[in-house]
Amino acid sequence: MFRPVKLFRITIQVPGKYISQVLGILGDLKLLHLININETHLGKLGYVAGVPADLINRYDKVLSRITRLLRELDVKAPVPPLEKAPRPDRDIFLIEEQVSRIEDKVSTYILEGKKIEKDLAKKKETISRLSLLLPADVDFTRLSQLHFIHYSFGILPGENLDRLTESLSDIHHSLVKISEKKDRIVLGTFCLTEDKQVLERALRSAFFHEIEIPSGLKGKVGQVIEEMEREIPPLEEKAKVIRETERQFRQRYGPDLLLLREKAYVAKILLKAQAKFGKIDHIYFLTGWLPVDLFEQLKERIIKATNGQALVDKVDPEDIREVREGIIKIPILFNNPILIRPFEKLTSLYGTPTYQEVEPTVFLALSFVLLFGMMFGDVGHGLILFLAGLYIFRRLYKYMDYGIILMECGVSSAIFGILYGSVFGMEDLIPALWLHPMKDIDRFMMVSAGIGIGMISLGLIINLVNIIRERRFEDLLSASGLVGALLYWLLAGLAIRYVLSGPPRPVEITIAKVISGLLLAVMIVERPISVIIKRHRARGEKVKRQEGIATMVLESTIEALDSVLRFLANTVSFVRVAAFALTHAALFIGVFSIADMVSHGSGSGLYYYLTLVIGNIVIILLEGMVVSIQTIRLEYYEFFSKFFRGGGQPFQPVVSERSGR
Repeated sequence: MFRPVKLFRITIQVPGKYISQVLGILGDLKLLHLININETHLGKLGYVAGVPADLINRYDKVLSRITRLLRELDVKAPVPPLEKAPRPDRDIFLIEEQVSRIEDKVSTYILEGKKIEKDLAKKKETISRLSLLLPADVDFTRLSQLHFIHYSFGILPGENLDRLTESLSDIHHSLVKISEKKDRIVLGTFCLTEDKQVLERALRSAFFHEIEIPSGLKGKVGQVIEEMEREIPPLEEKAKVIRETERQFRQRYGPDLLLLREKAYVAKILLKAQAKFGKIDHIYFLTGWLPVDLFEQLKERIIKATNGQALVDKVDPEDIREVREGIIKIPILFNNPILIRPFEKLTSLYGTPTYQEVEPTVFLALSFVLLFGMMFGDVGHGLILFLAGLYIFRRLYKYMDYGIILMECGVSSAIFGILYGSVFGMEDLIPALWLHPMKDIDRFMMVSAGIGIGMISLGLIINLVNIIRERRFEDLLSASGLVGALLYWLLAGLAIRYVLSGPPRPVEITIAKVISGLLLAVMIVERPISVIIKRHRARGEKVKRQEGIATMVLESTIEALDSVLRFLANTVSFVRVAAFALTHAALFIGVFSIADMVSHGSGSGLYYYLTLVIGNIVIILLEGMVVSIQTIRLEYYEFFSKFFRGGGQPFQPVVSERSGR
């Protein structure tokens, strides 16, 4: 916590005949951030290893076959974890062999099942179409003997019948109305064969939808339907047997297919990683960032796998000149407990901290849960959020992190619900242990402002730590450094003094004015003095046109005043915590009022409770979303903005953990 995982920069030299074993070891450890060889001197000299395209193509093909089998068997399960990463050059044969064996077992049944399902659906659809002709007792044997007559059956919008009749007035024709329902007419049309095109053109213009009649039908339509219906039960029985067989195949081969897909996927990723390797003759060069505590394990395994023919070296980042000069960035690997880890996603949305910065996820997690609970305080709603998060955590592995966040916010909401004495908006079931938001508005707003002062102060302290770590000592005198922090704490102290014990004494006000003036003066002159010193040191060097000192003083004055106003606005912004807690309570009042009106109007208590249920659902969904957005806003704009510079590089392991696909 508070700092990312400490990393070593490692370099591996390995003979080409052992590269596959090394790839397997890297896949097992996972936590290696490869550095592209093009970013090193070897890459600039052209010693890039390249990618084995033929082997990758084989993995692409086998992945496609596995995916098709998973889709056809309808396998839906989490991706199983790999106990050991594959060796790409060797395991391709085993994977292809196992996939072929499974295909031989299941493909015949899958094809037969598809054919039966298709035949079954086709027969049912044909029966449905032919049923429209039952009122006319159509005889297909007699129709097949009409050699000079063209006929068709279909459905016509009722309002188009007159238009169709008029458009066929120039040819011999017959329109037989079979049935009519909801302005739709089932129609039989007849004409001479030589007038077929005229009839079809008129039918299209009248939006006639033809009923497709299979060729070769004999007998009356009722007899044909009966014969087809007798064919359906045997087909359904066959389809049932096939589905049961597929279910058995799914249980038997599903886990194997998922594991094979995972192996093939990891092997492909490892092969593509070779694009970042260097190669001189038959020696491969790998370089990257690795957690300190994994180095010895990695070195031991590689030396053992290569019979001592590999070299594995490490370098501390502090000993790399490019790192000290900021040319090379150390990737950031977060290091937080399981209950804090889901909030890393929110930190990453704002940016990635640099290696020297304080890693703020812990502060984000604690303050997020606190602020959310204060704005969404209710025992019932908190319990529902917790249960929803628990369901996501247990059933939707892919979204497990969001389930944890939801459970933590639910617990916080329930705790504040106890403090507010609110259970589904009812404030007479349990006593309030702290306050009622609607009855103690002034007190709640002061508490919210106090929390704002605390969070902003924490942000300023973290910023001071970052300045010291990054050796930006000149920033201590700026508005964002120690001087700005002291000015904020002075003004905040006066405000707290006023709230707790009344207006400050005249001498206190005078001292505060003098100190504030001195701090503002330091903030104003800091930049011009710094520029003058730099110009003095650079005397004699050719420099571009420089702005005047007066201009810099004016800009610094504006920036200093802007910083003071920003501090004030940031603190006042936290009053929204009380405002949204009041909104939450006010929505309950609205729901209860609507429920009373509905119950009086209907004369039934059922509608009262139904309205309460619907109202609570709306509050949870709507207010929950709004409160989440406002909490994130406070974190990003009022808290992170005080210290978070960002610009770091995320840690990207050669093989990442996945949560299913």
